[in-house]
Amino acid sequence: MKKLNTNKLTEEQVNLFKNNLVYLATVDAEGNPQVGPKGSMTVLDPSHLQYLEKTKGEAYENIKRGSKVALVAADVPSHTAVRVLATAEVHEDDDYAKKVLAKTEFPNAFVVNLNIEEVFA
Repeated sequence: MKKLNTNKLTEEQVNLFKNNLVYLATVDAEGNPQVGPKGSMTVLDPSHLQYLEKTKGEAYENIKRGSKVALVAADVPSHTAVRVLATAEVHEDDDYAKKVLAKTEFPNAFVVNLNIEEVFA
């Protein structure tokens, strides 16, 4: 993948995130990678993604420690993919989280907003 000179997704890239399972990668304090699917990933706008942290597992702990994240959305049949690097902002039990979660089936989740810094395609 080639690094693009932008932190904004194109309409085609937004659709990749909207229509495919997204995988999120983080690193722990020792630099060990962790990757897993995030089925609740949504696109807020071309520079911001959001997901609901339901398991509060390794990825969540890594993000709380300040790990940057990498995300990949891929359409297997067309061999089209996009990867982004982002910083995370966690909302736990604040007014923003309560507002977002009121529209979901997951009242005990945390809300994680992702600020896209780099896009690769």
